[in-house]
Amino acid sequence: MKCVRRAETMWFIAEFKPAVLATAVLSVGLAGCATGPKTFDRAGLTSEQAAIVASKSTVIRQDYQNLYEEGRRNEVLNLMEIGLKAYRAGDVNEARRSLDRARVIIESVYADDESARKARSIWYEEAEKDFKGEPYERAMVYLYLGLIFLEQGDYGNARASFIGGLLQDAFAEEEQFSSDFAALIYLAGWAALQMDSQQLAQQHFTELQAFRPDAPVPNGEHNALLIVETGTSPRKLGDGVGHYQLVYRRGRNFSDVGAQWQHGDQWETVYPMEDIYFQASTRGGRAIDRIVEGQVQYKETTRDIGTNLSDISQNSLLAGASASAGGVLGAGFAAISLVSVAAQGMSASANVRADIRYWQSLPDTLHIIPVSAEPGQRVTVRFLDANGDAIPGMTDTTEFRFDGRGRGLALATSQRP
Repeated sequence: MKCVRRAETMWFIAEFKPAVLATAVLSVGLAGCATGPKTFDRAGLTSEQAAIVASKSTVIRQDYQNLYEEGRRNEVLNLMEIGLKAYRAGDVNEARRSLDRARVIIESVYADDESARKARSIWYEEAEKDFKGEPYERAMVYLYLGLIFLEQGDYGNARASFIGGLLQDAFAEEEQFSSDFAALIYLAGWAALQMDSQQLAQQHFTELQAFRPDAPVPNGEHNALLIVETGTSPRKLGDGVGHYQLVYRRGRNFSDVGAQWQHGDQWETVYPMEDIYFQASTRGGRAIDRIVEGQVQYKETTRDIGTNLSDISQNSLLAGASASAGGVLGAGFAAISLVSVAAQGMSASANVRADIRYWQSLPDTLHIIPVSAEPGQRVTVRFLDANGDAIPGMTDTTEFRFDGRGRGLALATSQRP
């Protein structure tokens, strides 16, 4: 199974260089110093850069300016912001360029080759790190890239991208051997179905049952996916004396936690597939209390995290299904060898201020449902509060974009630009 996965990953990379998506390592988000917040100079724009910024849509113009002014330190972060905002705005080409560029930079550190290993060694020693993202952020780059491949009818690269996201989800601060990113598993299964690989699809959906026993598995009548984003991004905060401890908090200033889509004269629930805050604040299903100098301190129980998932899914998580999942993904991740931050030579002598940069345009929850739709069909989604009531005036209308091969996808969001 391990060899199969490597071949599938290479399929994705053969067209989109460089390195093999692969096993091992960790993400660390620590920068600055404990003596106070560090400020960084912003570079001035060249005339060429200013012209490029001016040519961009208002949705991404400020992010493009940040990309040039903040340089390599925040390059991946700004590319993440540009890619997602462009995708929501319907600019698929801009989204693909930006997200794929972020992926290439991520893989320069998080890949299984000698060049990446050397880069990791240097990166961990640097006091002020270029942003590469936490596991959940890197995984979401691959998720959105995979959605773009689906829209373009490139099912093989879509599936490889989703699997690449699962690998990134497993690259964390401390040793662990499983990924529990249900949305990526589900989407890999959907992509396999479109490749006419029933066996691969069945493996993915069987794996999914460990995390989402009540998830709506597609059948022969479904030719499209409806994906809905609710809420706002998880936050990273500095805590403790000197703010050198990293903690995660759910996003704020939102009330939309659920979604329904209008099917004829009925409103039907869009299944809550992934709680992004849960992904941010856990490692292999274990709840993080805080990260101190790259070392994870876990909570006694996962119960105090709380999720926006279904009751059945929450029970599966609390029962520890994520730690014991097997199947096609479990077999692959059992071979991953993760290395601690200390082993990579990161200095523990200084209290470094926690790196609280984060991908701010991410949602809080992803909802997914397979449907039967027509090309160009419009769909309206309404958003629900914690009581399950529709939020007055809060809807989003989008359309199913088909790929020319008979399969469609629609993205609705409460963060529509």
